[in-house]
Amino acid sequence: MGEKYGFAQEITACWNIATLSTEAAATTVVVESDLNPDGTPVASSIRLLGHDGGSEAAAGQAFEAAKRAIIRCGSRGYDLSSEKLASDCTIVITFDPGRTTSAVGIIARQKIAH
Repeated sequence: MGEKYGFAQEITACWNIATLSTEAAATTVVVESDLNPDGTPVASSIRLLGHDGGSEAAAGQAFEAAKRAIIRCGSRGYDLSSEKLASDCTIVITFDPGRTTSAVGIIARQKIAH
């Protein structure tokens, strides 16, 4: 639990929704990304899994902000345990601007890709 919260806190520092349209800034997006063994995100793997609360255009804008946050904050590798990074690691992150708890609306979970 502590590692997930720390991971979410890392991404929060780079998640900037101030420049988004009002609709996009209110749109929740769920994003998935693979991680390299050093904890850096695989930029080409970042994909939108779903969205809630806005149009397709707003979701696209919110997704781009989430993608930038994942790449920017992960440039030196996320601080995750080596056992999680030893195998193929995929993270799923919910960026929810309307949530007031849990790392300013970022919820992270890990799933192991097979």
